[in-house]
Amino acid sequence: MKVFQLELRNTWKSTLIWTAVLSSIIFLLLAFFPSMQTESMKELAGAKMEGLDPKLLEAFGLAELTDFTIITNYFGYVLQYLTLAIMVYVCQSAVLFLVKEETDGTIEFLYSKPISRNAIFTQKALAHIVSYLVMLIVLWLITVIGYLFFSDYDYMESIKEVGAFYSAILYVGFVFMAVGFLLSVCLKNSKGATGVVIAIVFGSFILGIISTVVEALHFLYYVSPMDWIKTQKLMTDGILLEEWVIGLLIIVFCLIAAKEMYKRKDLRL
Repeated sequence: MKVFQLELRNTWKSTLIWTAVLSSIIFLLLAFFPSMQTESMKELAGAKMEGLDPKLLEAFGLAELTDFTIITNYFGYVLQYLTLAIMVYVCQSAVLFLVKEETDGTIEFLYSKPISRNAIFTQKALAHIVSYLVMLIVLWLITVIGYLFFSDYDYMESIKEVGAFYSAILYVGFVFMAVGFLLSVCLKNSKGATGVVIAIVFGSFILGIISTVVEALHFLYYVSPMDWIKTQKLMTDGILLEEWVIGLLIIVFCLIAAKEMYKRKDLRL
């Protein structure tokens, strides 16, 4: 029973739609970049930023990125909001990957085949990982093309900078995916999945903002993976050791827990 292929076939439309929409947005945003290099736009952006509290600017990743005539600053800033959309896709896909079978009643079909729960979990998880990788590869390619068309970056510079952005997104996506896999085992049906996904993704993003604005709550930064890859920090410090440790521990714990719980779960047929 090729569960891997079946899962890819069941999810390819969703992946294609998300990829097409995000690719279009990215290319249009990059096409707008030359307009940001005009003096009038530079003065307008600077004037707007000067009136905001420095802490608020830092919370939204703007502390060092006010010069939008530099493509790293411009695209890095808009990318953090595109990353929110990518994480919603990743987390929603992961949350639905097991519980949807129970809700739709298709789990009975899988169990009628000679395949173990361990194999079902592994092959389904691999299918979602492959879909995520395909999406990021396409987005990376579109972004590199946009860099070449609308900035003065050459081929190697574009690949290096865009690669740094999407490598970081890949890592954070795996963190949200692992959490989604665990939740998929815990949920009883898929009806409330969207609300759960929104709470996880936007909740962690808001916690990151709070950790920046309120110094006493700075520890919340460590439960906000998207804060780990804000452009200025990513380009200067990269992902810190403690962020690697926390993220990898979350991934390993969630995958092991989800797999063990799924093997013992009483499923609705």
